[in-house]
Amino acid sequence: MMVSVVQAFIDFLKNNKKLSDNTIDSYKRDITQFLEYLEKINIGCFEVKKATIINYMNLLKHKNRSQATISRHLSSIKSFYQYLFMNRLIDEEPAYTLDAPKIERKVPATLSIDQVDKLLSYEFEKSEKGLRDKAIIEVLYATGLKVSELISLRIDDVNLNYGYIYCKSTKERFIPIGDSAVDALQNYISVRENVKNNDYLFLNMRGKALTRQGCWKIIKEYTDIVNPGFDITPSILRKSFAKHMLENGADIRSVQEMLGYKSTGSNELISLIAKSKIKEVYKKSHPRA
Repeated sequence: MMVSVVQAFIDFLKNNKKLSDNTIDSYKRDITQFLEYLEKINIGCFEVKKATIINYMNLLKHKNRSQATISRHLSSIKSFYQYLFMNRLIDEEPAYTLDAPKIERKVPATLSIDQVDKLLSYEFEKSEKGLRDKAIIEVLYATGLKVSELISLRIDDVNLNYGYIYCKSTKERFIPIGDSAVDALQNYISVRENVKNNDYLFLNMRGKALTRQGCWKIIKEYTDIVNPGFDITPSILRKSFAKHMLENGADIRSVQEMLGYKSTGSNELISLIAKSKIKEVYKKSHPRA
């Protein structure tokens, strides 16, 4: 029965909440881990009390899980028990009054413009793999796409004549790309055989659609080029795109649109702007500065 209840909850998130596949996977993983914990301590899912959830949060903390991870677990558990309550499977919500731990907001790790230039100036091999890797990194930095969005791109999502990419994510959008990314894509597509418009844009060396893990490995391969010991990820390239756009005069709303953010993304974007740049903008823009 428990398996069917969890599946009904996942279906509810997918059909009613319209959450992304990655978010739904996180919910499912978190709930599954919590149910495994309940099984170990011999407590039924419908018998959970507030203290049970607090003990589980403390266990995660004892395992040195980050505040962000603990907060996400609690959010998943609260949503699950809210669903059970709404469907009258339990009489009260055990997690209703629990608050997530405060997360320390840090300025996201980014690359400098010089580091990006060094990475993209690297002499990639002229093979299909080398041209593909070059195109992947160029597109990630040119668009700020998430890795899940990048690997979902198809050939007909890219218009090289007009220089834009159509992203069919939860927030559909058209994103401009510059000459460097256009050239890299043209070079990569030119070495692929039997290209069709509905084909995935980026393939692995077996001709299959590239996976998230595959994309991460490709970027990690070039880490030592920029900064040995510092892992470059798709997320870092995404944040670098946003930071460099903002620091070079792009308005926050435009960058939000390109990243696919909703309005709540502003604070994260502001945190990407160096304090010195903010002061410079203030002096230049305020009439009495």
